[in-house]
Amino acid sequence: MLLFLQVILCVSLVVWVGARLSQSADVLAEETGLGRSWVGAILLAGATSLPELASGISAVALFQVPDLAVGGVLGSCLFNLLILVIVDIFTGPEPLLRQVQVSHGLSAGLGCVMLGMAAAGILLAERGVDLTLGWVALPSVLLLLLYAVSARLIAQFELRRRTQLLEEEAGALQYGHISQRRAYSTFGLLAIAIVVLGIWLAALGDRVAVVTGLGESFVGALLLAAATSLPEVVSSLTAIRLNAADLAVSNIFGSNLFNLAILGIYAVAYLRGSLFSEINHLIHAFATVIAIMMTAIALVGLIYRASQRSRLHLTWDGVAILLLYVGGMYAIYRG
Repeated sequence: MLLFLQVILCVSLVVWVGARLSQSADVLAEETGLGRSWVGAILLAGATSLPELASGISAVALFQVPDLAVGGVLGSCLFNLLILVIVDIFTGPEPLLRQVQVSHGLSAGLGCVMLGMAAAGILLAERGVDLTLGWVALPSVLLLLLYAVSARLIAQFELRRRTQLLEEEAGALQYGHISQRRAYSTFGLLAIAIVVLGIWLAALGDRVAVVTGLGESFVGALLLAAATSLPEVVSSLTAIRLNAADLAVSNIFGSNLFNLAILGIYAVAYLRGSLFSEINHLIHAFATVIAIMMTAIALVGLIYRASQRSRLHLTWDGVAILLLYVGGMYAIYRG
């Protein structure tokens, strides 16, 4: 009973911090003139993904449970895409993906590339082809390089659109009374709070796996992933309330890019050998493929921009994402 009370307290704190992170990111977008898309994809996405980083490093370095760490980060990718469906419910009569820039397809496409790299590394390790640099799997190094390239491409693309972005977002918010220094310091303090909560979540997730007997892969892919993705949920919903749909969507796609870079960091932190050789290959490869399919559906909905709401007040691409998530979680549980 005490364990689950701690989980509830920790999750509540994550929600509280996540809500304030979104508003802080919106302040930065206005104060710096960088625009909501770039701030959402890079700064907000990095900050809201810090729980995955902290909990995963704790899982592989302190608790020696790589399946929990990898399941958490891949499950977080799945849950982040589910957030598109959750947020869409609160966006009003017009579907979410109709309200945002098609340019978010860049980060979605780069996410598919990084997911494909992760799947390749897992499947190669399953076949005994474990390419390493020291103890670090080569695909992990490539994930870090791909993230650096992705961040640069997104930054360059948004800089080319900077004038248009400033015209679109001008006057939408008024944070003139907040200095840049205060905005950066507030954002930094909230990010540190997320790291501390993430380390606590890792310890709680390991204990929940033992108490419930559900297994580290399932707990990582569902419970820990959902908990550590709560900042994305709260931040995205807060962004919608601030009439900043682009901030919400860029946060989701950007968080998945950052999560996959985190997978590379896990491999460096796991000093017992190659991380990919120590995990449940079938389950994690399956989760990666489902994430690719969900991202591809979101990308189609973003580009086609013709989705209509069903009688359940969801778009058809949202229904497809929801079914893939539920089916994927069921398959992982049975596995």
